[in-house]
Amino acid sequence: MLKLNRPTLERLLLYYHFINVHMDQNDTVTVSSAKLATFMDSDDTQVRKDLAAIGLKGRPRIGFVASEVNSKIRHTLGFDENNRAVVIGAGRLGGAIASYKEFTDYGLEIIALFDNDQQKIGLTVGDHIVQPLNRLAAIVKRRDVHLGILTVPAGAAHEVVDRLVQTGVNTIWNFSPANITPSNGGAVRNEHIAVGLAELLYHLKKTS
Repeated sequence: MLKLNRPTLERLLLYYHFINVHMDQNDTVTVSSAKLATFMDSDDTQVRKDLAAIGLKGRPRIGFVASEVNSKIRHTLGFDENNRAVVIGAGRLGGAIASYKEFTDYGLEIIALFDNDQQKIGLTVGDHIVQPLNRLAAIVKRRDVHLGILTVPAGAAHEVVDRLVQTGVNTIWNFSPANITPSNGGAVRNEHIAVGLAELLYHLKKTS
């Protein structure tokens, strides 16, 4: 399997997003590395390196066929597969993530939403009925789930991760305030919302 570092993966995703939003998807439309670099506020040499890393080579003065770029990125990042996920934590953030329809554009299907709060269990959130956490293992096994999305409080995060790992799910997208580390060869993406906020507040301070 092709191994790419996180910055490269993130840039590929942004190229994919730009072509999806701003360009027609037919076999005659081309996109130059310079155009992608302008969108990224980057260097066109970096764009060419990124696309070469996934097997794409542009033509001089023509560039890349846009549909081929997106098709290759989809395949490389797994967007053309059906990746099933569960969300644990049916608060506002968890409910919003579970209800977000556009995840299907990236090959992600959220199939269940869990919580251990009796007042939330049984409620309908988007297309999901909130399930009790004790049903996690059965649903993961039956639906062949490989990704867990955490939106629980920090104090509950590690216990929930242990539950997920016991069911065989060790790829985790973590929105809880706790810092989770990979286990059993798995992968964890910790999304610290406060870090993004800190960057913006620092920018405001510099410009005020």
